[in-house]
Amino acid sequence: MEEARRGVNEGQSAKVGPLAGFDRRVGDVVKDTRMARPARSRGRRIGRRIGLALFAAFVSVPTLIWTFQIMRALFFPPLGLRFASCESGLRGLLQALERARVAGRSEEVGERESMDRFRAALLPEWNQRPALDAQCRTSATDGERLRSIDALRYAEEHAVRYEATALAGQRQRARKLELELENR
Repeated sequence: MEEARRGVNEGQSAKVGPLAGFDRRVGDVVKDTRMARPARSRGRRIGRRIGLALFAAFVSVPTLIWTFQIMRALFFPPLGLRFASCESGLRGLLQALERARVAGRSEEVGERESMDRFRAALLPEWNQRPALDAQCRTSATDGERLRSIDALRYAEEHAVRYEATALAGQRQRARKLELELENR
């Protein structure tokens, strides 16, 4: 034991037990000043919370309102005016299609104008189209008739678009020729 106190080397003394410093109290740990943040004042913390709440409100409130409007329009569409019966509604849609066909083909300027006239001539009957879903649902044949009228409408719209594009130039040349022949 004496040798242990003297140390391994002759000039060093070996400390054992409490003399070695193992039982001493650990001092204060010094924090790295770059990593430590200064404490925020109470006012700054409250201001930060208010800012976060306002930001969340500005983002979430419009999002919720718009979502509600979209869901309401999707699942509960406005029915508008109702037809007296499914048959009268179907007749009204067919009459509006005939009116729109004539109006769309009478435009000589171009596709956009022809489509505008076609769609304007469909009104007011086609604004009431969603109400016919519920009225014509009771009979399978009425539902099939409604689907075929829908298909006819889209085919007519496509035909107006195609004809307006293909024939607009020819119609303008024919109009000029007609004016020339009248002025002779």
